[in-house]
Amino acid sequence: NRTYPLDISSLSAKSGASASRKGVWIAIHVSSSKRNLSKNDPTCSIIRLQCWEQLPSLDELKQKNHFGKIIGIARFIDCLKAEDVPDDVVWKGDYSSGGGGKSQRYCWIIDEVRALERLIECKGNTGVWKVDDQIAKQIYKEIA
Repeated sequence: NRTYPLDISSLSAKSGASASRKGVWIAIHVSSSKRNLSKNDPTCSIIRLQCWEQLPSLDELKQKNHFGKIIGIARFIDCLKAEDVPDDVVWKGDYSSGGGGKSQRYCWIIDEVRALERLIECKGNTGVWKVDDQIAKQIYKEIA
């Protein structure tokens, strides 16, 4: 599992989010690659425990073929260095900063998650990536 530094103010500015609202909404995308979802991977369990109780189980994701689809949105309100967040309240992953071999750890602070009733098929990418305008309109239609 990888985490990336997330510049909330920069993302808000790029997305056109209102300055009066805190954070930025980010789509939750299930990878089309099934290799990232092994039985031993704790990702789904940790997310369910920490911020999204209704997250479908790994078996549900597989049975309902949710791969390559946006299944929800989450509001990210901050990104902190991992050493600034107690170990007992977060799941921490590594971010490799490149050829130097150094690793930095970040924690994304999420205050709300919403499931989409109708999933949106969408080609993903690694890291944080921007959806095209057509996908953004579909997401907005689902949550409005």
